Amino acid sequence: MSFFHQPKKLWIISFGTIWDTFSYYGTQTILALYLIKIFHTEQHTSYLIYGAYAAIAFSSPVFGGVIADKWLGSKLTMMTGCLLNIIGNLFLVSFNPYLFSLGLSTALIGSGLFKSNATHLVGTLYQQGHFKKEQGFTLLYIATNIGGTLGPLIYGLVAYSLGWNYAFIGSALGLLISGLLLLSHWRTIDSHEVTTMSITKEKLFIFFPGIVAFCVILSFLFYFPNSINPVICSLFAIGLLYLIAATRRYQAKERQRLIALLLLCFFAMFYFAAGLQIGTTITLFIQQKIQQGVLQLKLPASTFNMLYPLFVLLLAPCFTALWARLKSKGNEINITSKLILGISLAAFGISAFALATISNHLIIVIVTGYLFLSAGELVITPAAYTAISDLSPAGIKSTMMGAWLLFIAIGGYLSSLLASASHMVAEKLPMIHQDYLGEFLFIALFTFSVAIIVALAKPKLSKMISQ
Repeated sequence: MSFFHQPKKLWIISFGTIWDTFSYYGTQTILALYLIKIFHTEQHTSYLIYGAYAAIAFSSPVFGGVIADKWLGSKLTMMTGCLLNIIGNLFLVSFNPYLFSLGLSTALIGSGLFKSNATHLVGTLYQQGHFKKEQGFTLLYIATNIGGTLGPLIYGLVAYSLGWNYAFIGSALGLLISGLLLLSHWRTIDSHEVTTMSITKEKLFIFFPGIVAFCVILSFLFYFPNSINPVICSLFAIGLLYLIAATRRYQAKERQRLIALLLLCFFAMFYFAAGLQIGTTITLFIQQKIQQGVLQLKLPASTFNMLYPLFVLLLAPCFTALWARLKSKGNEINITSKLILGISLAAFGISAFALATISNHLIIVIVTGYLFLSAGELVITPAAYTAISDLSPAGIKSTMMGAWLLFIAIGGYLSSLLASASHMVAEKLPMIHQDYLGEFLFIALFTFSVAIIVALAKPKLSKMISQ
């Protein structure tokens, strides 16, 4: 059967996902510059707001998962998220500082409600254990990367050719169309979901005023940026404590599987700590080479980051065909092995950038580094989605999908710490403190070490999952 022969509802959810990620990554791309040019924000403060935006974007799906599991169910939560994202983008059109802050918070909460539930609903389109489920998640992941590729490109072009705020209007229109498509297939969007969710008027009367209040409260985080660091750290801690507590109400075997899934998410976090160096160490390295004239390009270094989602799009069918072929021959690779492979590919990718610091074939080696990083993410993410969908109990599936995104958010935060640590180590080693060689070697060795630790833990993790 064809890789693209999937339920129609998968394409509708994927279309919505394209616009959700288009909105997020597009806003993220221009946010710091927008704050400086439009609101005359200091550079340090604009970076702080940018960091808070990225962290909340990935951690808020935990909140979305909890709302779905406990209050509204996945469909209504996802639709509410789409609506909030539309409203948030319309607020972002304003040049009023507070309304812009409210737009950021509303769009972020909307995206958080949408993300984890869209992913969960894709899992409900297939029977338990169906071989096409991982293909469906791969296609959803392709949609995410289409949005992630087009968002920065189109937002940048629109900002410079038409005006800063026109891009937000485009996102609102795209999200509106995707919301209408979701409504047109409302009754059948969760074909195989097992749920005992009861949505009452009392829940709705509590939830909708509560979510409006939450968006308003969160807007003050962006309006008063000095509060960002303590609030972000507190939110991460609360999310982790909730996830640990959530596993305690299940029986021993289910609890063991949930703990194993959380450990897999934890280790995957280190892949993202390495992979998200594309926004820090890798970009600074490429920018240095452009400034030195080694790279004869009239392009900003960040342009190279489009290679990351582009390679994901190109490699996705190849990996899907590979996994299907291995499965047909009885050589299926389990989630733990894919995690080890993905982290190792990230380490090889960073190693390629280390080689680029001394290579005469700079462009080829840089492209190879991006290729390895993209392949690593493509190995890990669809497999993680499938494992969470298949192994999580019915009452916590959306929360576990949110947990996956929370660990990605922590990985993004960890990537900045890893970049800083690598710079400190490289400064103490003059032999390799040149053109970022020391930084890349430190990050590569750290990432290889994580892969080795997961390999050593594989027997225990596999036993916990199989219970």
